[in-house]
Amino acid sequence: MSVEERVEKLQNDIAKLHEVLAKQGWNTTGETDIFGRPFYVPVDSEHKATVFNAWTLMDCHNPHMRGFWSAAFGFFCTFFSTFAAAPLMAYIKKPTSLDLTKGQIGWSNIASVAGTIAMRVISGWLCEKFGARRAFFGLLMLPVPGIIGIAFTQGAAGFIICRFLIGLGLATFVTCQVWCSQLFNRKVVGAANATAGGWGNLGGGITNLVMPFVMLGFLNATDENEDIAWRLCYIVPLALHMIAGMFVLSGRDLPDGNFAELETSGAKQKTNSKVVICLGVSNINAWILVITYGFCFGVELTMTNVAALYFYTYHGASPQLAGVYAACFGLMNIFARSWGGIISDASNAKYGMRGRLWAMWIVQVIEGTFCIIMGVVTRDYDSPDGNPDGSKFGKVVGTFENGGYEFSLEPGHKNYMVGGCATLDLTTPDKVVREPGTNSSVTLTTGTCGTCIDLGTRLLIGDNEHPNCVRNQDLLGLVVFIMMLFSTTVQMAEGLHFGVVPYVCRPALGIVSGMVGAGGNSGAVLTLWTIFKNTSVARTDDGYVILGAVIVSTSLLMFAIYFPDMGGMLFKAGSLKYDPQRVKVPEGYRGADVLDHSVAAGADKVKEVEKETKPVGNTTETV
Repeated sequence: MSVEERVEKLQNDIAKLHEVLAKQGWNTTGETDIFGRPFYVPVDSEHKATVFNAWTLMDCHNPHMRGFWSAAFGFFCTFFSTFAAAPLMAYIKKPTSLDLTKGQIGWSNIASVAGTIAMRVISGWLCEKFGARRAFFGLLMLPVPGIIGIAFTQGAAGFIICRFLIGLGLATFVTCQVWCSQLFNRKVVGAANATAGGWGNLGGGITNLVMPFVMLGFLNATDENEDIAWRLCYIVPLALHMIAGMFVLSGRDLPDGNFAELETSGAKQKTNSKVVICLGVSNINAWILVITYGFCFGVELTMTNVAALYFYTYHGASPQLAGVYAACFGLMNIFARSWGGIISDASNAKYGMRGRLWAMWIVQVIEGTFCIIMGVVTRDYDSPDGNPDGSKFGKVVGTFENGGYEFSLEPGHKNYMVGGCATLDLTTPDKVVREPGTNSSVTLTTGTCGTCIDLGTRLLIGDNEHPNCVRNQDLLGLVVFIMMLFSTTVQMAEGLHFGVVPYVCRPALGIVSGMVGAGGNSGAVLTLWTIFKNTSVARTDDGYVILGAVIVSTSLLMFAIYFPDMGGMLFKAGSLKYDPQRVKVPEGYRGADVLDHSVAAGADKVKEVEKETKPVGNTTETV
């Protein structure tokens, strides 16, 4: 073998090694940003990461993976704080605390997601103007007054206002998705966006899972003072926001640097607000995605608000277990939204944009079907909100079982009677009454003494008199299983949506992301207002059936999405003269993440010339 052949073989082997290492997420070719800083992952010509896998997830270097983890954790914190009240509602609503009515609880749920509608649109513009990183930090600090204020509120009005302020932080979803879209190549952006968004949404599941147990800790610390304990719980989301804010600031706006340094170097155009707003709002595809995203992400927001109380009131679970069951909905974000992004990228690789759209529609239809099934399972049984025939039970003696016996509270106790098919969690009283079986009733002292009955510090009583109640049907396990399947498809649909969004209008990526994100919150407000707060829809399970039908119906709008260069669900690329981008992109205008690398190349040449010459006295000597 000649020397030339050996060299060629060696070069081929090195190229193959580079390829193998690149697939694992290693930048072995020495690629740097325009200022000479090395990248830690393989990048394309625009310096966006081309790999997103398990190997890269173990990295946290700037800019790509630091941005990813900052985006995911920051969004997680706002989700956690926004829905921290939901698993605590069994305590907050009591007369000894804020004494909230069902209507006031509904208003607080709506307030927690309503303010973010406008805020998400605004945050899209903030991303274009100031960069996702700085916009992210501002949105993390925005809810802090509400988090502090809710711990001191004394009435329903203050509680609703504070939940509104805290909910503004959900606009970090837009900064999360824009930031990842600007850091990752289009071949992997679906998976990156879906994973960051999904693990952010996970905050809703974790708050349902964790906060009831945080509450138990503070109950022990405050000698069972429920009113003080739930307020102290908000120390946790406050700390999370502070930590996330510092983490986000440590990131970088774009792969090549922050907005200020890139604009100063001339590599980046300054954003023209009028242009990007006009481009975003004039794109018909964007408006269709606004509506359809409202019935996947909007559904998640709705379920995060209502699920814990549903399991407590309908199925007789304790607040702690109800929180765990409700958490199962959000916990599907560990993998489900990423699945959606991965399916989107895989469909794109095989079928192009048309594959992305078909996958999105199919999953959303399945989502709606599971929602309907979840409601149908219990709707033929009696509930605290009414019976199938529209009637309602009066109050009954609240009872519980222990050691094979049935017990009640003393007849004079204020909670002796409970609503028909209802459940009540309360502090264990000093005495309980063992209901007569073969013997007469006996009053027993609670506690740990030799003759006492040890019931712990909390007690759960309810209507065990009517066998047709939902709480007495042992349907909880089945409903939770169906809900987990429902949740999986909800999160997958979300990931599939943001596999499409980066293609809608790149020069106005922030605006489009803000619009679609706002659509998610709009869907939640619409759902909570028209279904779950609507007095004509008395039962929560009937609400699930109606919601499922709406999800399936609105998904048909996806058939109208069309990209002239990539096609739509029914039409191939170029087969229609129709262009959904009604206002055209001005000639020469670039998006916020599109850089002129020739400027940097020119700067590098100048630096090379400067290195080749050095001053000697009053003259210049060439080295």
